[in-house]
Amino acid sequence: MKHPAVSLRGLLLRYLLSTAALGAALVLVWWLVFGILFNMGFILPASAAAEACNRAAEVLPAMTADTFDASRLDPLCRYALFPAPGSPAVLATNMTDRQLDTALNAWFGGSGNLGYTQYHLPVTLADGSVCFLQYDYSVPYANEHLRQRLPDFQLTYLGLLAVLMGLLIWCNTRRTARRLSAAAVRLQDACTRITAGDLSGDTFGRTRIRELDEALDTMQTLREHLAQSLREQWEAEQQRAEQIAALSHDLKTPLTVIAGHADLLAEEALPPQAAGSVAAVRRSCETAARYLADLRAVAAPGTGTDEARQRVAAADFLARRKETGRALCTAAGRTFRLLNALPDGSALDIQPHRMARAVDNLLDNAVRFAPPGGTVTLEVRLTGGTLMLAVQDTGRGFSPEALRKAGRLLYTGDTARHDAHQGLGLYMARQVAASHGGTLALYNLPQGGGCAEIRLPRSLLLPPRQG
Repeated sequence: MKHPAVSLRGLLLRYLLSTAALGAALVLVWWLVFGILFNMGFILPASAAAEACNRAAEVLPAMTADTFDASRLDPLCRYALFPAPGSPAVLATNMTDRQLDTALNAWFGGSGNLGYTQYHLPVTLADGSVCFLQYDYSVPYANEHLRQRLPDFQLTYLGLLAVLMGLLIWCNTRRTARRLSAAAVRLQDACTRITAGDLSGDTFGRTRIRELDEALDTMQTLREHLAQSLREQWEAEQQRAEQIAALSHDLKTPLTVIAGHADLLAEEALPPQAAGSVAAVRRSCETAARYLADLRAVAAPGTGTDEARQRVAAADFLARRKETGRALCTAAGRTFRLLNALPDGSALDIQPHRMARAVDNLLDNAVRFAPPGGTVTLEVRLTGGTLMLAVQDTGRGFSPEALRKAGRLLYTGDTARHDAHQGLGLYMARQVAASHGGTLALYNLPQGGGCAEIRLPRSLLLPPRQG
């Protein structure tokens, strides 16, 4: 059977009403048991001690201190026998020390009520001595032995009611709290699943608390919208990849034709000016070919990621990067530096072609953004547990927006560092770093210029071979 949802206000009201109803039922049962005990003669009425003392006051005047007979008094009567009014001496008593302290307080003019309310009745005997009777309005046990051995019945019975009432409230509160806790756990689970990216599967269920169910419904709607947004984003990525792939394919043919004609012209004996133009065309074709290769890699992100890792001598790898860096810098009027702080004979456990392409892209970017006469530096070092391949330039550095967004696919929003490169170099460098378990970090140097740094795990640096 499906239970209807209740509001938080209704749940609280239900808790209060159920607690009040159960409490009233408990008091009723408690009172019925009290009546049964009274009818059974197990207990006496609260006025029994007062009546007993009044009866004792009728027989005591005929006694003296010497002929005082406590057996003629009802056991409910508590007494203290004094030789004369105002005398502190106690000739006889059946009171406890605490009861006697209360009686003495009243005897000497005090209130006589040091705690539980006690009443006193002085009775003058035939010889002038005084029997100071004490009583209270409390329900006693009918059996004298029980009165002597057990705690006061009235206090005990009231204490039992308080304990049972507290237990009832605790149980009912715990029951309501468990329901609220279960609902809160379900709500927290929904938040955790959404945070963890679980945007599919079963719904979050119900708590049967209206406000929390509405929150779960809202979170389910959010979950569905997020899933739809991700699907649309994935479809857009796929569509963009297909468009890039088609574009790179369409550009490849005319570029090949242009490059072929440029090669044919280069074989001819041309005037110096024409030869320079042909060389510029050939260089532009080579640059465009690199861009097309980047576009094809972006269009098919998995391409090249399955290249096997190899043990590559660090010195050889960096020597080839040095050749590339020098060639790029010489053609652009820049200076290239290589700072290699790796141990001699060490090797790299990398995908050599992809890593070379990533570093070359960073070098190409740095050369384009370094000013004429500026310097491009490739620094390789170990910092703690990280292998650093840092490419620095002495240009204008990265803008704040570029530091946030550079490395995203096709990002070209940095006017300080922008030309026709279409943002592919940093993007591919970031992808290569990630495939090696590393990251790409961009930051500006204190002395000016920018730095693109591939940070790789220390484990990719292999020690020299033995023997």
